Amino acid sequence: MHFPIKQSELMSDLAAKLRGLSELLCTPVKPADDPFVVSTSNDIFADIAPTRLLRIVEGQVDYYLNGKLVMHFSEGDLLGLPKSLNLPQGQFACKRPVTFLAYERDELVSAANSDLKSQRNWAYYLLCTISFYELAFTQELRSEFQPSAGFIHYRSGETIIQQGDTAHKVYTLLEGSADAVCDGIKVGEINANEIFGALAVFTRQPRIASVVATSDCTVLAVRKEEFITLIEHQPQICLGLIEEMAAKINQLNNQLLQLKTAKTS
Repeated sequence: MHFPIKQSELMSDLAAKLRGLSELLCTPVKPADDPFVVSTSNDIFADIAPTRLLRIVEGQVDYYLNGKLVMHFSEGDLLGLPKSLNLPQGQFACKRPVTFLAYERDELVSAANSDLKSQRNWAYYLLCTISFYELAFTQELRSEFQPSAGFIHYRSGETIIQQGDTAHKVYTLLEGSADAVCDGIKVGEINANEIFGALAVFTRQPRIASVVATSDCTVLAVRKEEFITLIEHQPQICLGLIEEMAAKINQLNNQLLQLKTAKTS
């Protein structure tokens, strides 16, 4: 079993363990029939007795849930246990010939409980299955909240943010340097790995300053809606923003103090 998209090494290791455990569980049990081949099918279990489980001998099976492809199963994987227990389940399909061995659920479960070693293998199989799907669920959630961000390149002198514009995005300076400019006056500097442009997103006010590249820059831009969602799920980002904003305020206060001292001297 494996995810349709790239999966972690841990998930691949769990899938390999599950194939090994299914072999240990099925070896003592006599198959219900001779091996059989399904050429193509949109619902492999449509004509299979509800108490039968299928183990893949050769080929690949695709698993769909609510019309979405969520998993591939291959040689050694055991299919149909939730269905045999009348639990909710999607559809198993194949586009190319797949060879199966069928097992009666009760015979397999009986063999799995025949001795202590088999019971441990059965428990381990179920726990590994739960762990695999927990990891799959986590990966799916992570992709759900992954911002559709874009990388943008600017040459020295180009404007990244224009003062007065509506705030649609939050930026991170990945490479290079830039200046914050208000009414033509430099009011701050932006360095690599610094997040900028977030204040206008939170205040819903126009940009109070422009940001101009002072060298060739690479910038990561995230739409404000996605940035807010990212903050909700990764609140540690807020701490970094607060620290950066506090540093900027401190810098501006020092500049203001220097201006007042210059005028009175």
